[in-house]
Amino acid sequence: MNLRPLALLLLIASVANAGVEVDIDKFGSSLGGWNKEKKKAAEYKFSEVDFRTYKPEVTSAPDGGLFISVRVDHMRGMFSSDDHASLEMSFAPDGTLLSSQASISIQARRISSDMFRSGGSSAAKAAGELAGGTVEKAAKLSSNVFASLAGKLLRENVTEPGRIAYPAALRHNYNLLYQCVKFVKDPPKALVVEGDPLRPKQEEVKGAPENMFGVNTFGEAPKEEKKEENKKEDDTAKP
Repeated sequence: MNLRPLALLLLIASVANAGVEVDIDKFGSSLGGWNKEKKKAAEYKFSEVDFRTYKPEVTSAPDGGLFISVRVDHMRGMFSSDDHASLEMSFAPDGTLLSSQASISIQARRISSDMFRSGGSSAAKAAGELAGGTVEKAAKLSSNVFASLAGKLLRENVTEPGRIAYPAALRHNYNLLYQCVKFVKDPPKALVVEGDPLRPKQEEVKGAPENMFGVNTFGEAPKEEKKEENKKEDDTAKP
């Protein structure tokens, strides 16, 4: 077998670097697009109420997981100050949805849900699967978070329709964001190796430049030298 190709492509299967990724553009598109606040927020209506969601803040955890925080504003109109809320979600390195919590700030009052955690291992082991394993697990976690938030909000005697709809709007963001978090693996990478990796390339032997040395040979003289000798003999023979 000839093992002397000029160039050989070796396909090296790199160590699979798995991780959790967030498709922020997809999340923004599901809310109408990041076209507000200098392309940093999306504005939309939910239950006939105006809301504004900002691009998520994504932080890598020391263990390789992700912590995601999203700010959601209740837009109350030109002559009223907006309400603010935050939604937090934590993911393990394998894509497991570990915990979630939500809070609402209405004027000087801050109302927070209890912190709910997900139990069991994730089923998201293949590239491209939704993080957190089953949809049922994520749905149960969101039900606990936003039921807790809604119950605490009602105890504050809130009557404004937009504020009453706030927990549902946050759950809407939760559902959309959850679908934009994926557990992925890096594909193999191709490495170009010059020469034959099994047989080292031998250095070419370089000879002397052409016409650098004169070569003398024994035997009959060149024709030009013969002609010159005959001419000298003829000149001597003349009177």
